Order: sequence, then C-alpha cells, then structure tokens
Amino acid sequence: MRGFDADVVVVLESWREHDGRCVLDALTADGYRIETLPFRKMYISSRRARHEDPGEGLWEIAICSRFPVVASRELPIGTIRADPAGPRSALLCTIDVEGVEVDVVAVHVSSRLWSLAPVRHLLALRPQLPPPERHVVIAGDCNLWGPAVVAIFKQWRRSVMGPTYPAHRPHSQIDHILVRNDMTVLAGEVLAETPSDHRPIRARLRVGGNGGPGKAGGVG
Repeated sequence: MRGFDADVVVVLESWREHDGRCVLDALTADGYRIETLPFRKMYISSRRARHEDPGEGLWEIAICSRFPVVASRELPIGTIRADPAGPRSALLCTIDVEGVEVDVVAVHVSSRLWSLAPVRHLLALRPQLPPPERHVVIAGDCNLWGPAVVAIFKQWRRSVMGPTYPAHRPHSQIDHILVRNDMTVLAGEVLAETPSDHRPIRARLRVGGNGGPGKAGGVG
C-alpha cells in the first residue's frame, strides 16, 4: 500500500486480530487516518495447520486517507443466502480535501453470481448514495463487469478500465472506481500484481468537472 502513492486507499479485505491489532495500524505513521467496518468473522479451524490460517479475528473493509476524515457511517446492503459473509454493508467516509468535502464509498459485494448477488447488493447501495450536490467516489470489488455496473449506477462513469481478476493472468475487470460528472479523471490504471488475488487499481481525480479548477488527489 505504501507503494501505491495514493492519498486515499480503499482496502476490501483488511485483517484485524482478536486482540484488536489491525494489519493497517502501521500506516498511521505514514500520515493515514484509518476507518474500518467489520466484514466477516473468521475462526481458526482445527483441521488446518495454524500457519495456513490467519486465526481468529475479523475481515474488515477499510478506507485509509491522508486527508482528514470528518465523518463515517455504515450503509447496509443486505444479506444473500449462502453468502458466508452474512449481512454486508458499505463504508462511507467524508474526507476534507483542503476545504472541499468528498464522500468516499467502499463496497465489497457477494460473488454469488447465480443468485444475482452483485446486482442485488449494488441496487441496495444505490438509493443510499449521497445526493448529486455532493462530491462522491465509489470504490470497491463489485464482482461484476463494468458495463453492468454503470447500468446500475446511471450518471456514473468508470475512472479505470482494464482487467483486474485473477491477478496472475487477469481477464475480467470486477474492481471499479466510479465518479460522477463533478469529478475530472486525470489518470486511471491497473497496477502490478501484489499478493492479492485481484490487481489493485488507481485513479487520479480532480474535484470539478470538465477539467475545471479543483483539488486533485489519488484513489487506490
């Protein structure tokens, strides 16, 4: 994450130990403010060796921001039958970009395609998004291809285009950073492979549409 060179980093599967320690804690020394939302509880299995399992703890959604975080809230998006994560929610953080408020929404939907889970989760998120007068960025693992995602989120566009999954030989883009017309996309790219099974994506955005004046920053 330190190598992503992004002012805001959305992490869809961060790990927190049962004693409260989070793998992202060290980033506070780099100037990041970290907001998290529990995603799924995990327990060690007696049938597996300890070195193969992270143990007991929580998977979390996280937003890490070099800008001040002035507010955060949970956006429930529902439960899908047979989804091991159980009830899911998106995380919304309002950050102060040098005096301009920007809402960053982090979402990780279910991959249960046979039950249309990605579509159902994204449709549940849509009415909870901030109104058009707000500056908003949606970033996350949508488990759904770009054309279908923008069909759900009308008036939004993709800031990055390129395959992200699976990381070792990507053929599909299911990870997206979405913006509305009040944002100018200065650059968007898929980054090199990391230990994740998805490739990270990064967009450089300016608050203000049509290339007009505004504040710029990176989202990964």
